[in-house]
Amino acid sequence: MCGENKEMRMKTLAKKDIRQVLRIWADKQEVLCPVKTEQGECIFAAFSEEAFTLDYQKPPLSPKSVMFPQAEIVFDVKNNQYLEVILAKKILIFGLRACDLMGIRQTSHFMMRDRVDVYYQAKKNVTTTVVMACPQAQSETCFCTTMHSGPVASKGYDLQLYDIGEEFLIEVGSLRGEELLSGIPCIDVDDALARKQIDEFQQKAIKSVNDVPAVISAMKKLKENRISEEVWNEFGEKCIACGGCSFVCPTCTCFNVYDQAVSSGNGLRLRAWDACLYGGFTREASGHNPRPNQALRLKRRHEHKLMDYHLEDIQDGLCGCVGCGRCSDYCPVHIGTLEVVKAIAEK
Repeated sequence: MCGENKEMRMKTLAKKDIRQVLRIWADKQEVLCPVKTEQGECIFAAFSEEAFTLDYQKPPLSPKSVMFPQAEIVFDVKNNQYLEVILAKKILIFGLRACDLMGIRQTSHFMMRDRVDVYYQAKKNVTTTVVMACPQAQSETCFCTTMHSGPVASKGYDLQLYDIGEEFLIEVGSLRGEELLSGIPCIDVDDALARKQIDEFQQKAIKSVNDVPAVISAMKKLKENRISEEVWNEFGEKCIACGGCSFVCPTCTCFNVYDQAVSSGNGLRLRAWDACLYGGFTREASGHNPRPNQALRLKRRHEHKLMDYHLEDIQDGLCGCVGCGRCSDYCPVHIGTLEVVKAIAEK
């Protein structure tokens, strides 16, 4: 995945040729793209001509697991000798949304900010991103415009596609993206015309996304410590600590490390996703827990997302939340970020 390219280079691709293009790419690396399951759900999975679809919205899970798997082996222990395991294979993510790309950008900065996470870095270096710009809001819970993360990606992609009817307008964002188009049946287009089409596409898309001014109000109140304990206690009483909000979030990076014994002197060391909403996450070896109740855990989660960051951490976004709305989509007790910021703003 490559970064910013200040010089936009535009091409078009006939929509009817997209499967042919994905076949070409799939011969060189694994391609993850939107596919329809037998149950009619749309998920991101390996390219299949039969299951591939362009009729999709925001996928239920973000693509962070490509570079930060839900569980991965970090050491293989053989005869009491620790052997580091760094696994990475070339993957192209086709069709990810702008908010998810922002999630990747923020997570990548976090993982390599102070001390490089070699497991993450190895996967990131061989991951290619092809963004599908959102023509309209993907659901009622989308608020990417408020969070400066969409509906169109500003940078950080290899290619970005715009659906303009029978064609895709393609914006090249990196040398890797340029190389992807080698041998592909696309056509160069006039830059001025392409920019005009992108501006029209973006303005229409922006108007379709709900603006959530409560986010700004909530961020201000958090920074000024003007939220009563009563508010957090109300949320804490509702939360069932399922961890779903953390697992669907594109920017949550909490993990735990544990050992799995195979036999005497042999085993595996793994790391797996964890969640700051779990009671054991902050429990210390002494047994003391600085966040002993769910109210404090919820408070810390939202401080981290909405307040506790440096400008370089958020990579042009508003804060550590990218506005995908998944936490609100999947929270069984309806206390995702949207609900929390609105409640805070009203108090």
